[in-house]
Amino acid sequence: MKMKLLLSAILSLAAWSLSSMAAANWEAGACPGTGTAPCIETVVNGNTYHFNGNGDNAGIWHGRPAAEGGGDFEFANDGVILACPGIEPNCDLVLNGQVKKCKDFDGKWRLGVKVTGGDVSGSFLCSALTLSGFPWYSADPANHSHPDQCAFTDDCDNFLPYDPSTSNYVGHFGEVTVSSVLGTHVDAEHLHNVIFTANNQGATPTANFDFTNKMFTDCSGTGDCSIDGILYLDNAEELNIY
Repeated sequence: MKMKLLLSAILSLAAWSLSSMAAANWEAGACPGTGTAPCIETVVNGNTYHFNGNGDNAGIWHGRPAAEGGGDFEFANDGVILACPGIEPNCDLVLNGQVKKCKDFDGKWRLGVKVTGGDVSGSFLCSALTLSGFPWYSADPANHSHPDQCAFTDDCDNFLPYDPSTSNYVGHFGEVTVSSVLGTHVDAEHLHNVIFTANNQGATPTANFDFTNKMFTDCSGTGDCSIDGILYLDNAEELNIY
């Protein structure tokens, strides 16, 4: 009995510590509007949180604030077309992700996006599709060429350059695998020029990833599958980058 009580206490302490660490990554309130580093802000259930522009919490992946239940941000929509030779299902697509800010080798700020999971549903064929290859990472198009530069890893030097004056962020995403009972349709490929628009950058109705008419491409620059749709932030009211 003592051993059980001790184990229970240790587990409770560990859970509390992890929760406290996660909560510390987000500060209550809006971005202060000053600083040279990116300030990322979210609104969940009417409550505003940020990790601010003075460089704090750099290099840490952020999902939703722990105070709001934690977990990843969710982007979703129906009517997303996943087209490959012989199939073109119209599906409901959900992608889960996190964001972070970090300094690259030259000391410049960059923004990273990590897709941690996803799900396809809807018709029978949609439900038969499986997404894999997670995590998928964003990559700076300026650092990407075929076949020499085709890496999608957790590397700050390869993330998107921070620009406080930009209207949106454009990046490549990979590596994506899509399969079904018919075989592997997309095999460790990536998407070029996916557009992320935050709420403060004019996103309507909310922050979104624009996958309109994007081709899946391998590192040789070829591919025969595509995606067509826009995924909207689904489990928070806002996601802002200042």
